[in-house]
Amino acid sequence: MVKPKRKDGDNRAIRRKPGVQGKPFKHEKQQYKSNKSHLPNATQWRRKKPQDEARKQKLKEREELRVQKIAEAKAEKERVQREKEERVRNYKKKRLEKTKAISKKTQRGQPLMKDRMELLLKKIQEMKRTG
Repeated sequence: MVKPKRKDGDNRAIRRKPGVQGKPFKHEKQQYKSNKSHLPNATQWRRKKPQDEARKQKLKEREELRVQKIAEAKAEKERVQREKEERVRNYKKKRLEKTKAISKKTQRGQPLMKDRMELLLKKIQEMKRTG
């Protein structure tokens, strides 16, 4: 820390007038720190551990509830995954049937209209059922 110097060349440090605000000198720091009595010390900032049984019981219940919620969420996720796989399987099965029916050809390479007409009939019947 650099000490402020006087204009007249004297190397002695300048003394502050009482009541003047500013950064304290080294010898004033001890007094400055002691004026912070209104602030809590380090031990007051520490978190107190639950000592009575009621607090311990509440913590245990919260933990059980949290574990239960996690298990429910996991079960729900698995259920959704199974449903999705089922829908994909059904879609692939229908698509395969449709592709087989459409790709059938006669000996001369012409498409078989019988199977195509059956697909159209199924489509119409589904449309009537749904709406």
